[in-house]
Amino acid sequence: MNEFQQRDIFLGGESDAYFRRNQMAYAVEQANQESVALSVARRYVSSAGSALEIGCANGLNLERLRRATGCRTAGIDPSANAIESGKRDFAGIELRLATADALPFEDHSFDLVWFGFCLYVTDRAALPRIVQEADRVLKDGGYIMIVDFDPAQPVRVKYAHAAGISSYKADYSRMFLGFPQYALVEKKPFSHAGASFVTDANERLAVQVLHKNLSSGYSTP
Repeated sequence: MNEFQQRDIFLGGESDAYFRRNQMAYAVEQANQESVALSVARRYVSSAGSALEIGCANGLNLERLRRATGCRTAGIDPSANAIESGKRDFAGIELRLATADALPFEDHSFDLVWFGFCLYVTDRAALPRIVQEADRVLKDGGYIMIVDFDPAQPVRVKYAHAAGISSYKADYSRMFLGFPQYALVEKKPFSHAGASFVTDANERLAVQVLHKNLSSGYSTP
């Protein structure tokens, strides 16, 4: 059994298909628009800081963040089409073709690591590597930001657009909060349709921000 089947399917073309389906949402004309994620992210990185988005598509969110804060931005995505589009439209962003389990960056490179609505389609076997990689590239004192579904309990459903893929709705902040050096800073639930809270847990999304502090979380006798 291929434990990384979903990664391979996305690298094999589904990520390009996803970008084509949603291309209008990533149009360059939308770069000045505020989003729920941007309204949160810009509070956690300064003009002297740096941000990485995992699952960045063409880098539209990073371009918004760069314009709002002046920070250095980088992103990875498994879609070659999205990366090519972003390099053409957003020259100020460092974009690379990669996946979350193998980040092509040095240790302690970023003040903010942003999961851009991608964890719900990652292979379950890849999650430990993904946590390790995100923690590796994040500076001590930095922030993890996770944008994903906000279900009442973990749910697995079939992915609607390609065979062989499951969608896993879960609270992904818990992967980091199991370590004492991570603390939840804030959580902002919202809906697909807008910034307001929705009671339907099947459709609700959330932005969660976690702080990394290697010296905290432990009492001393």
